[in-house]
Amino acid sequence: MEIRRYEVRVESNLINDIKHHTRWFKGLGIVFLVLGIAAIAFPFVAALSLEIAIGILFVIAGVAQAVQSFSVPRWGGLLLSLGLAALALIIGLLMLFYPLAGVITLTGLVAAFFLIAGTFKTAFALQVKPAIGWGLLLTGGLLSLVLGLLILFQLAEVYPWILGLLLGIDFIFTGIWMIALASRARRL
Repeated sequence: MEIRRYEVRVESNLINDIKHHTRWFKGLGIVFLVLGIAAIAFPFVAALSLEIAIGILFVIAGVAQAVQSFSVPRWGGLLLSLGLAALALIIGLLMLFYPLAGVITLTGLVAAFFLIAGTFKTAFALQVKPAIGWGLLLTGGLLSLVLGLLILFQLAEVYPWILGLLLGIDFIFTGIWMIALASRARRL
């Protein structure tokens, strides 16, 4: 009896939170849909763009770390800080100069993301069951797990564009779930 009251309270709180933020859920759902469609339409471009963006971020982080290393006088961590700066710069430059190798490496990281996100989505869906949208969330979580496993089975080395395609599929499903959740919450 106590468990059921807790479930009803969690579902009620969840519905109220979603009702108060339906525009955000729908807006974010639309963004995920558009990005997902673009990633599926241009999967190699999506994968390469993601890799280049991360390479640029590493270069920026390396430069910032180097500047910070010299900004604190008499700091004992100068050599370690410069070492971290050099590491970030080297990784960033390698990603920018060898983007295909970076895409394959990045695909491995995305596989880990899909597996972790899929596990979290699935656990969250089971936690909020029978709240609205839990079935779509569960399906999305299982889909993320399957996508992660597909990448782990070395599909990415054969088809470097697979990262953009799988990312697009995940984004589209996440967008559909968010829009459906907001629509159902508004009607309740």
